[in-house]
Amino acid sequence: MFNVKSKICLFIRSQSAEIGPPLGTVLGNLGVNASKFAKDFNDFTKELPSYFLLKVQINILEDRSYNFSVFLPTSSYILTFVKFLKQISILKKQVYYITLKDVIQLALFKFPSISLQKSLPIIIGTVHSSKLVIVF
Repeated sequence: MFNVKSKICLFIRSQSAEIGPPLGTVLGNLGVNASKFAKDFNDFTKELPSYFLLKVQINILEDRSYNFSVFLPTSSYILTFVKFLKQISILKKQVYYITLKDVIQLALFKFPSISLQKSLPIIIGTVHSSKLVIVF
């Protein structure tokens, strides 16, 4: 077992880790294979919508291997980004919306150990309090 040599905390958008700067530069300076990390991270987040901004802690071990932890953002934080991404006009009024598929993905992401029957009402409540409309 190797000891942790460095810890890095970054914000990376899901499915969007790239080997270019700044990520590639930071990891490369510490001797970590940036393309392998980008592939591992993108595979780990492939089921998530691409607008999720995730806090990621990367632990770099003495042998230059790594492991990473993804910290889940709050549901309301995620829904804040949805407001800027998706809007439609209904009766000459701008309405922000989220798709049902994204609501289900968010429920599965935030509460992986709870059944969808129990987690979906929690997310739907957050969606409604964020003044978003769910479209099918």
